[in-house]
Amino acid sequence: MKCNTFLFKFLIFFYLSLSHSSALEIVRDTELEQFTNDIVDNLLTSSDLKAKDLNIYFVKSDQVNAFVTGGKNIFINTETIIQATDYREFAAVIAHELAHILGGHIFNTSLEISNLSDKALPIYLLGIIGIMTGAADTGVVGIMVGQASVTDGFTFYSRTQEASADQAAVKILCNNNVDGKFLVNFLENIDSINASNNVDKPNYRSTHPSTLSRVTWINFALENFNNCEYELDEELKRRFELLKAKLHGFTHPYKETQAIYNSSKDTDLYANAVSGYFQGNHKMSIKNMKELIKRYPANPFYRELIGEIYFANNDYERAIEYHQSAIDRIGKVNDLYYMMMGNYLLTFENSEKSSNAISFLKKSIHLNSKNAYTWHLLSRAYAQIGSISLANYATAERYFLTGERELSYEFALKAVKSIEENTPEWYRSNDLIELLDKEVSNR
Repeated sequence: MKCNTFLFKFLIFFYLSLSHSSALEIVRDTELEQFTNDIVDNLLTSSDLKAKDLNIYFVKSDQVNAFVTGGKNIFINTETIIQATDYREFAAVIAHELAHILGGHIFNTSLEISNLSDKALPIYLLGIIGIMTGAADTGVVGIMVGQASVTDGFTFYSRTQEASADQAAVKILCNNNVDGKFLVNFLENIDSINASNNVDKPNYRSTHPSTLSRVTWINFALENFNNCEYELDEELKRRFELLKAKLHGFTHPYKETQAIYNSSKDTDLYANAVSGYFQGNHKMSIKNMKELIKRYPANPFYRELIGEIYFANNDYERAIEYHQSAIDRIGKVNDLYYMMMGNYLLTFENSEKSSNAISFLKKSIHLNSKNAYTWHLLSRAYAQIGSISLANYATAERYFLTGERELSYEFALKAVKSIEENTPEWYRSNDLIELLDKEVSNR
């Protein structure tokens, strides 16, 4: 199946059983995830907890907020990043949420979380092709990412826990060479924005104690660290400004992005390239990205984006060329990059390229076995080379992740009939059958 449209990033919709059903979009982006993980790892230098131990989700929202749920799940609204004036403000928000996790606050409110999660319906992942084309076979697929009930109100914590988290955040920041005063800066910045906009919706201010109280707690904690002053990291600043520009182009109206990012600076070219991509002004987007690649030939994210734009214009060869160059230049490839390359190769519906796609998709699954859309692509790839038994197996894995147990069971049964015995896929198919047999029978 060839598609002439390509979605910029994954969108996960959270359908909640609330009085007014709403859908929240979770954005996946390699540049965003890598930058955030670098910040988290720096903040956890002296802790046994690491970024790889956490599940960090980015909610596409025009509200400033961040919250944690049961386990080690952190949710950050995209507008939180856009409104942060400095990467250290973003780090301060993360430090506060890490403090909740390290302090066991989620465990202490597990009953409340449980009560909230009882109202939540399954969480769905929309396939990057299916969203745009409406194709039934690549439409809505889902993955469970934890017992979380999410709305703009998010989770409520007691004043004691908030005070504790703010003071612990200061300790985390100062012990890892990040100026702790940026937590105060962020709170005052958001308070000012909310006041000027007459915000009355739930947000970072209204879901926490008053700014005045929090600033008092934070300043008290800062006294124990000699005010915790550290120099700016110029590289992190540069990366953060580019990331903000990219997110603004992705989440804000085209004309607004043009008005704010109106020069020939790197950030402005990037913001308008992203915004123009969604607006349909691909010619301008490609021109901007080529200029950025000329300035910074080693940047993989520029090559990734221009590859996506070429793919949207059915120039599959050039899309593959740029995406491969992005893979070659990125320090650490994640599941998205391999998944995207697999998807690009499948558009040719050529057995040789499909075999190559399988190699990339397997690498993606090795890094993230819960990516349901990768399993869907892998089933397509196996079907294109005539390996129907493995296609059935991959489909069983996909449906297992989406919570469609009967379909998963059905395809696992099909797979074991003709799949090669004693292979990993054969053992896993049998595991799925054994796991689902009683559940399906009861239904």
